[in-house]
Amino acid sequence: MAERVTARDVAKAAGVSPATASLVFRNKPGVGHETRERVLAVANELGFEYETPSAPRKTSTILLVIYKQHGRVVSDTPFFESLIKGVSDTTYQLGYHRLSITYFYAQQDKAEQLSSLKSIKCAGIILLATEMRAGDVAQFERLGVPIVLLDNWFPTKSLDSVVIDNTRGAWAAVRYLTGIGHREIGYLHSNTEIRNFLERQEGYLSAMRGAGTMDVDPLHAIVSVGSTVESAYEDMSEYLDGDPYLPTAYFADNDLIASSCIRALEDHGYSVPDDISIVGFDDVSTSALINPPLTTMAVPKTNMGALAVRRLVDVIQGNTGGEVVRISVQPEIVQRKSVAPPSLD
Repeated sequence: MAERVTARDVAKAAGVSPATASLVFRNKPGVGHETRERVLAVANELGFEYETPSAPRKTSTILLVIYKQHGRVVSDTPFFESLIKGVSDTTYQLGYHRLSITYFYAQQDKAEQLSSLKSIKCAGIILLATEMRAGDVAQFERLGVPIVLLDNWFPTKSLDSVVIDNTRGAWAAVRYLTGIGHREIGYLHSNTEIRNFLERQEGYLSAMRGAGTMDVDPLHAIVSVGSTVESAYEDMSEYLDGDPYLPTAYFADNDLIASSCIRALEDHGYSVPDDISIVGFDDVSTSALINPPLTTMAVPKTNMGALAVRRLVDVIQGNTGGEVVRISVQPEIVQRKSVAPPSLD
């Protein structure tokens, strides 16, 4: 009786490693099209029997992990509500009938939280990584399921991600202000260090230096404020209580900071935009409702969540070539009433 053909036999005959052959038979990504076709052809020639995994069951679960390092940025705000809505809606649209949402707190027992995550039989993870650092990711990689990062990326990690083009967005905000005549533009910069805000600082400085006609050193026009409603207001108020340098316009790291600083300015007798113009970032739902309505850089928040799910499902179903991608969405200016040309006097 002839010996039974094994996957290792097929791998040897096809000139690939057993690991590569295993990826092919399990219909997993990471194998080129030609190699995949060669392995399958050899398997058929040798009479090797294998079962192609079926499509995900309708009951498959997508897990959304909301990571909180400190909670000063990630909170129940309109921005993150929109991101989560995009994840939720698209999960169900693509046939995954359960979205499990869980919070992971960096300051609490990590082993216990990871054990709880392991008990959730999920097909893949969307990791809301806004407050994460690169060193925080490994514990999730060890869960052994596909991961897509949302709202952050790490150059040391080979993980797909969906992010905001923060540098380009901040640059565009400053150039919008210079385009209507502002030559003194300050920056309301969060003192919470996350990649989004650091990239926005890079965009602000790039635009200021690139303009070449600024009447202010951009490094001296940065006001550091907290990232919550209360701390941003208090820090801006403290700045205004001193001997502040006030430009004709400010770019703010996000709409929350912008609106809090507008309140502080008005409480100190300044008018927006008559005395000072302000541009925010994010275009959360409340930005159109404050007084004055906020000019801001709109981020397609719901679409970001949807893009993350689509990429994750492609990876789960083996519909990629194994490449790692970073999908970057570009903000666009939304003009409202918080900006006016500088006064001539």
